[in-house]
Amino acid sequence: MKIFVVGSSTNTFQQLNDIREKFIINEYHEKANIDFLNPWYCELTGLYYLWQNCEDDIVGLEHYRRQFVNSNNELLSKAEILELLKTSDIICKYHKFMPPPGYKQNCYNWWLQHPHYKILLDAFVSKLNQSDKFIEYLDTADHFAQCNMFICKKELIDKYCQWLFTELAKINKHDFVSIPRIIGYIAEYIFSAWLHINNYKIHYQTVKEYK
Repeated sequence: MKIFVVGSSTNTFQQLNDIREKFIINEYHEKANIDFLNPWYCELTGLYYLWQNCEDDIVGLEHYRRQFVNSNNELLSKAEILELLKTSDIICKYHKFMPPPGYKQNCYNWWLQHPHYKILLDAFVSKLNQSDKFIEYLDTADHFAQCNMFICKKELIDKYCQWLFTELAKINKHDFVSIPRIIGYIAEYIFSAWLHINNYKIHYQTVKEYK
């Protein structure tokens, strides 16, 4: 089991346990990586590295200031993770959409406050296979799996990464080069939609957020 805790060299990391490992996004990584895309891909830089280079059966991604915890507010342990994955396919962070007043509570309306983001999200989704299913999800879901955080079997995230990074490679870089972190943001909503469309059972676990 391996959980990457993603952050930069300027961030303060909390104490990690034996199943968690720092992934410093602004350092060079010798193995297969997309370090050069980090300004736009954000924590997906760590996800890509995990996909390409980690051989553990169960893997995960957390942030230097956001981590999965149990009811005692302690880091979720290996035993607790294994128990949760007996009845669910993946552990994620829950977040409910809060669109501008007067708008339907869904992903698309949440992005009305970021019009440039919505344009890129629409363009990306419209080119996907089963785009109608993705659009339906984004138009009806009132919550999503936030921050690209998860813990699951490696085989599940391998399938997602193979799909995700293939699709992201089709985006014209000139469309996003001026908007920092935009690809990481898009992936948050796509992740939830992909899990839903592929009928994976999500367990939403408590997350502790550090300042």
